[in-house]
Amino acid sequence: MRSQMVSRASLLFTTLTAAALLAMSWCLVPTVARAQITLEPLPPAREPLVAVPAILPEQDSADDRPCFTLDGRMMYFGSRRASKDPWRVADNSNPSWKWDSDLWYRILTDSGWSAPINVGPPINNSGGQLNPTVSPRGDVLYYVSGGPVLWMAKMVGGKFQQPTPVTGMLNNIYNNRQWVQNMFKDSIIRVVDREMLPDSDLKARAPDAWNLHRTERLVEHYKTQMAVDFATTIRCESTISPDSKAAIISENFGKRGSYGMDGEGGEDLWLVTIGLNGGWDTVKYLGGHVNSEFDETYPFLAADGVTLYFTSNRPCRTCRSGTSGAQDLYRTQYNGITWSDPVPLGPPFNSPKDDYGFSIGPDGKTAYFVSNRDGKSRLYQVSLTPADSNIAPRPVVVLQGTVTDAKTHKPLAAEIFVDDLSTAASGRAGNSMGASQSVLSDSISGAYVLAAQRGHRFGVQAVAPGHLPRSERFTVPAEGAFDRTKLDLELAPVEVGAKAEFKNVYFEFGKADLLPESKLELSRVVKFLVKSNKTTLEISGHTDDVGTAEANQTLSEARAQAVLDFLASIGINRSRMKAVGYGKTRPRVRGTSEEARAQNRRVEMTITSESD
Repeated sequence: MRSQMVSRASLLFTTLTAAALLAMSWCLVPTVARAQITLEPLPPAREPLVAVPAILPEQDSADDRPCFTLDGRMMYFGSRRASKDPWRVADNSNPSWKWDSDLWYRILTDSGWSAPINVGPPINNSGGQLNPTVSPRGDVLYYVSGGPVLWMAKMVGGKFQQPTPVTGMLNNIYNNRQWVQNMFKDSIIRVVDREMLPDSDLKARAPDAWNLHRTERLVEHYKTQMAVDFATTIRCESTISPDSKAAIISENFGKRGSYGMDGEGGEDLWLVTIGLNGGWDTVKYLGGHVNSEFDETYPFLAADGVTLYFTSNRPCRTCRSGTSGAQDLYRTQYNGITWSDPVPLGPPFNSPKDDYGFSIGPDGKTAYFVSNRDGKSRLYQVSLTPADSNIAPRPVVVLQGTVTDAKTHKPLAAEIFVDDLSTAASGRAGNSMGASQSVLSDSISGAYVLAAQRGHRFGVQAVAPGHLPRSERFTVPAEGAFDRTKLDLELAPVEVGAKAEFKNVYFEFGKADLLPESKLELSRVVKFLVKSNKTTLEISGHTDDVGTAEANQTLSEARAQAVLDFLASIGINRSRMKAVGYGKTRPRVRGTSEEARAQNRRVEMTITSESD
């Protein structure tokens, strides 16, 4: 007990002494010293996100959600807003005439978005045009109108040409589906009409009541035969991937094991491949956990190619009271294998009312969606910042330009490969396309456009028949404002003396060991050499001016030989290739700066003979 008392006394003394010393120290420390330990004020609390009616010139409540070209300079949308154009003049002899939808667009200018412009003929007409989606390059507009359901219009010289039905499996399904629906409806109508024969006197006495009773029976039959959804109106709301090779659509193609295709029932999201001719071909059920037994509509794939937004009327079991309604907005991301579990966007996007039709431009700054939260459906917008990464897509930059023949300067139809050298070097899967993806340049204009995620190092390689591959490289900083970079690519035609540099071939420092990321570009050179199987070439190595002439000569020879050995290892006959080292004797540029030396360190190939 005594020892415990002594310990408590000692502790009390120590505490009091420390307090006294601290008080004395404050008295002894000069004012300047006290200022040095003054705490910085806390940063102001971040303002919550706010949804406001869309701030667009001449905005109309009849406007639907917009879609964007990949460079973010064009916005297309459907609208039932009034139009004074001649093809929209009402037929006065038909009092039941009703306005239908047109397609419109806005142009991004230095002062913001322009006033809406009617797309006009030959796309818009006296019928209805709905649910537009535009190709990333902006040269093909897809939309829904009558039957065939899906149409496309190609832009040539800044003008849309005559629309044509989209070829492929999707329109075939629609055409067959309409036939099946009509047959199904006719059979149900005949059954119900037979059932209603005993009520013929009711039809004479109270036709409205008879019609209501008949409609109720029709609906009941649809439900009983599990085809009520299958007999609804076609939607085909769609979004196109940044590489133009696929689309995601919302549609009801039936329920797995019951009727139609392999869906969950109701509206589902489907993946459609887009062929080289623009046809919407293979239609597959979108995997992962995106679809449910409820309706999934209005898909929108962001410019990063991995962030998908959609609308669903599924019950939100994780939402706080008052933050969810009949329709809500959801977000999911693709990890290269599957889609993540969808997450509701929450306020201010979702509300107790209907919220649907999310879209966002490639800069990731302004998100749009439609809501009837104020009693009337209208377009809203929300401003986002990099801090809103749980809502916004991954930040990207846009690379665009034209591909031309180096001699004739005429446009070329080429495939432009984009290699994520950062992920290739580390062996990680990278984005949804893996370490490599590709886009096509337009055969008429030579134009291409692609998006690259920030924080990565990329190699670009353009490949066209009858031409040497052309490669470039660029690095996208992890931080920075949205950027559009222009990169025109000239490809040398295959002829004796034509030369191309392997700009994305890398070696261990001071050695001739190829790094893993080099093999992406070299593998496509093999494909070029297989197609040009009569071509022979010289592979030349070059160094900078650092080190002795002897050392640089040896290194340049070894690196040229390493490239030759790799090409030979995957199928190219050694007799078609010769490795030569030039050391530092043939610099590309003069100077001793690191930039100049980096350009002088290179491996090239030169055509030494060729035959048609």
